[in-house]
Amino acid sequence: MERTIALTGATGFLGQAVVERLLEEPSLKLRCLVREGRNPKGLDERGPRVEIVSGDVCAPKTLGPLLEGAWGVINLAGLRGFWARSTKDYYDLNERGAAAVFRSALDHDCEKVVQVSTPLAFGMPERSPFDETDPPGPHASDYARSKHLGDEAGWQLHHGAGLPFSVVHLAAVIGAGDPQSTMEIRRAAKGRLPALVGADTTFTYVALRDAAEAIVQALLRPHTVGRCYLVGRERATTREYFEIISDLAGVPAPNWNIPEGWILPWARWGERVARWTGTTPWVPADVVSTSAAGSLIFEAKKSEVELDLVYTPLREALAQAVVEIMGDRNSA
Repeated sequence: MERTIALTGATGFLGQAVVERLLEEPSLKLRCLVREGRNPKGLDERGPRVEIVSGDVCAPKTLGPLLEGAWGVINLAGLRGFWARSTKDYYDLNERGAAAVFRSALDHDCEKVVQVSTPLAFGMPERSPFDETDPPGPHASDYARSKHLGDEAGWQLHHGAGLPFSVVHLAAVIGAGDPQSTMEIRRAAKGRLPALVGADTTFTYVALRDAAEAIVQALLRPHTVGRCYLVGRERATTREYFEIISDLAGVPAPNWNIPEGWILPWARWGERVARWTGTTPWVPADVVSTSAAGSLIFEAKKSEVELDLVYTPLREALAQAVVEIMGDRNSA
C-alpha cells in the first residue's frame, strides 16, 4: 500500500538525511514543505516520489496542501542552535510553528505524527542519568525551552483530542554536510578553536544516519503512538570530543579551558553587539549557560529496544564530517 509522508524541514541538515532514508522504503511517497522562494536543495531532483509544496509552518493556512491525504507527518522544521538575532524566532518556529503542524495534522486525520526534538527539551532533570519518564527541569536556553513547549503542544493534542503523536529526542547529531557551526567541527578541524568552554561537561552524540533511522522507525513501526524516545548512546566530555576531531584532522587540540563564570558576562555583551551587527557571536551566551548547567546524561535503552537501533561510533561520525571539511580546504 502506497502511503504519503508529509515533511517539514526537509531541506535541512537532518531533513535531507531523513528524505534519503524514507526513499529506501518503496511504498512511500514524500511531500515536502518548502517556503516560497527558498532553495529546495535537490528535492526537485529526487524523482516522481517526491513532491514539493509551498508553505510555512508559521502560516497555518498554507499547511493544507501539505497534509491533505497524508498518512504520516514528520515535523523537522525549527530553529536549531544557540543563537538567533531575535529570541522570538525560537518560539515562532519551535513552539507555535510546531503546534500549527500538529493541529493541521489532526484536522486532516493523519495516522502518525512524529515530532523531532532534543534531550535539551528535558532541561536539567533532578535525576542523572534521566529517561523518558522524568519530568523536565530548568531550561538553560531559549532553544531548549522553545523545543519543550513545542513538544508539549503535541502532547496536549494527543491527550485532549487523540492526535497520534510521538516524539524523538535526538542527541547532538554528527555527520558530514552540516552548514551550521553549532557543533564547531569545522573550526576545530581547521585548528581555529583557541580554547574550550566547559571542557569537563559531558554530552551525548548520535550519527546523522542513526538519527534519521530513529525518526523513520518511530514513524513506521506499530505501537509508537503516545511514546517518546531518547536517542543517542556515546558520551564524551567537551575535551574528549575536540581531541577526537584534532586527532582526525592532524591539528593541535585546544588545551586552555575557560570557566563558564568568566566568559558568560563577555558572551552576553558579545550577543548584544551581534544583534546590532547581525553577525553570529564567537561564543553565544546560551552555549555557555548550557555548559554551566552541567552534564546532560540520559538513558536510551527504550529507543534501542523499541526502535531496534544500532549506533555508529562517535569517532566514525566525526571522521565523515572531518573528511568533508579537509576536502573543502584542500580544494580551496
